[in-house]
Amino acid sequence: MRLLAAVLLAAGLASSAAPAEKKLAIIRGQFAQSEDGPPVPSDYQFLPGEAVYFSCLTEGYKKVQKDDKMQVYLTYQVEVQDSRGVLLQTPQDGKLLTTVSAEDKDWLPKIREMLAVPPLADSGEYQLIVKVKDELAAATVESRARFFVKGRDVAPSDTLVVRSFRFLRGENDEKPLQVAAYRPGDMVWARFDMTGYKLAEHNQFDIEYGLTVLSADGSVQYSEPQAATSKEQPFYPQRYQPGVLSLNLAKDQPLGEYTIVLTVRDNLGQQSYETRQKFSVE
Repeated sequence: MRLLAAVLLAAGLASSAAPAEKKLAIIRGQFAQSEDGPPVPSDYQFLPGEAVYFSCLTEGYKKVQKDDKMQVYLTYQVEVQDSRGVLLQTPQDGKLLTTVSAEDKDWLPKIREMLAVPPLADSGEYQLIVKVKDELAAATVESRARFFVKGRDVAPSDTLVVRSFRFLRGENDEKPLQVAAYRPGDMVWARFDMTGYKLAEHNQFDIEYGLTVLSADGSVQYSEPQAATSKEQPFYPQRYQPGVLSLNLAKDQPLGEYTIVLTVRDNLGQQSYETRQKFSVE
């Protein structure tokens, strides 16, 4: 009987021991389309230029007595990488320095961050990395969350090239014409992508394009050697650039076949590329 009583006493002591303290951890990470909005499904695809809202909670942080309250001091950093591991923007730093009362024993600090998908982002699986440091406990923790982007897939190139040249009926049309045929007085619209140009320091690029329109006999009907230029230095490397051109056909435009000679120049890479595209006036 004495042995049994000792065993029961030991069991009672074990059950009344205080639970182990939680380690610093990042929990409940989620992505949304608006601040504090409902989370998107795990397979949701954000679009280039779209805002992405991320939030998460932190648990297991240390609280230190200060006056009649408890002090909490966390610092954090959020960085976002594309599918190739390239940063989308400068890593964002923040801190949470506050006090809580005894009634707030279940309160968990919340980190919120908004980021914008680059306008010319590629498709793929992107990664958001959160690093939190508990300044009072000298403890750190890191967590990774993934989200998906559906961009335009423009095949890369080692040299300057024009891809996806397409004639359109209207300026904002998405679907290209199956047959590039127009009537006198129409506007001729075309879009294309330029890639393979050189990126200099800080992702700087400098490209331009011009065009010449030839009639069926090869005579020049129109020429604009420098139709557009694009010289930028964005944080996120833009490995391709969209281009657009338009032609205003005269109401008495002669019928027949025409050729657009599009010439793209990479001023930093000292390279050029020419493509010829035909359309007809019927």
